Amino acid sequence: MRTTYIFLVIILCFFSQTTDANAQFLKKLKQKAEEKLLKKADEQVDAVFEGTDPQPEKPKKEKSPTTGKEHSQPQKKQEKQTSPSPDISEFMVLPSPNPAFKDIVLQKHKNLPRFGAIDSYMMRDNPKKVDLSKEAAEKRNLTGLGYTGFIHLARIHILKDHFKVMDRTALTQRTKGAIVEEEAKSSLAQKTLLEFAFSMGTDALKKEYFMNDWSGDGKSPFVRKWGGHQSDDFTENERYVSFVEKYLDIILKWSEDFFADGTHDFQLVYAIKFQGQYDFDHGGFWLRLPIKRPPLGVSALEYFNTFSPETTYGNQFYGKTEQVDYINAEVLFKMNPEKAEALINDKSVLLQLTMKVKSVFKDFDTANPFVYSPNFTFHFLDPVMELYADAQLTRKLGEIRLDQLIYKGPQ
Repeated sequence: MRTTYIFLVIILCFFSQTTDANAQFLKKLKQKAEEKLLKKADEQVDAVFEGTDPQPEKPKKEKSPTTGKEHSQPQKKQEKQTSPSPDISEFMVLPSPNPAFKDIVLQKHKNLPRFGAIDSYMMRDNPKKVDLSKEAAEKRNLTGLGYTGFIHLARIHILKDHFKVMDRTALTQRTKGAIVEEEAKSSLAQKTLLEFAFSMGTDALKKEYFMNDWSGDGKSPFVRKWGGHQSDDFTENERYVSFVEKYLDIILKWSEDFFADGTHDFQLVYAIKFQGQYDFDHGGFWLRLPIKRPPLGVSALEYFNTFSPETTYGNQFYGKTEQVDYINAEVLFKMNPEKAEALINDKSVLLQLTMKVKSVFKDFDTANPFVYSPNFTFHFLDPVMELYADAQLTRKLGEIRLDQLIYKGPQ
């Protein structure tokens, strides 16, 4: 028993000594760590005050294993995907003098602007059906805007005297109960300028002058009003004055190319139909020349409202169709029976009659000073008219000479 007790005492003493030794070791280790931390802190503080603040060490990137194929094939550069644009060579382009405005793009024929019956981009095999392709839609939009721009710029040039008296410092307010000529001219010029700017300005220009960004997201609609939707009077005048100062003289200079001397040359096109059946006795079809009585689509164009001949053959046509028996202006288009039969059975045919003419600005209708409608006449520049079987003017059927017309007389 005594022996066992002594043995236990010896073991306890051993553990006691071991624990004390470990405690002393940990205490020394703690002291060394604290000394290192204090020394490091002192060094960093000194560096800050001395302006030599050391940069933290960047962690090293671990290299990932490679297969050797990464550099064997060059990376393909991503190209911006753009939709194909219409072939501009088929159009007449009147370039804008300033990037804030779009170019004037018109259909052309024989290097002259095509007016009257234009190509509406219908299906080639069925001209009664609209071509719904993306390319056709782009062409419709492009030329539709172009004709609008042409008409606006021609109007601006014809109203050049109005623009000379236009108030450039503020939008004109009409005097109530009275018509003041200078106010009327200024007001009409400002209205014409607004229409042009809104129609032909780029989106960037419209955003600056015709958008009231009340939502703050830049997605508010463009409105045909200076300053945009529900803009106040101050903003409206401010945007107008800013636009005039920056762009008016550029626009006036550009407009000088439209009816420069009061005249402009065109290829005037009419969509026509044969009158009745094929005439075997005369060997052709009778067709009605719509020169003195243009169809609705063309009569809307004021440039060709009044036929006023200035050539011998033009005067002969005018005089002949003044007679009661020839008032319908039906003339013969000669064609052999075989060709006529094929033409009648071709469902893709859309007859188009072209003629080279000059439009002449004459004067204004001053009955309404706030409208000032212009009056134009037109006359032939060439006695040869051409008949085509398609709106694209690629399938020529033949010619009709104004100096060799065969008229359909009384029946």
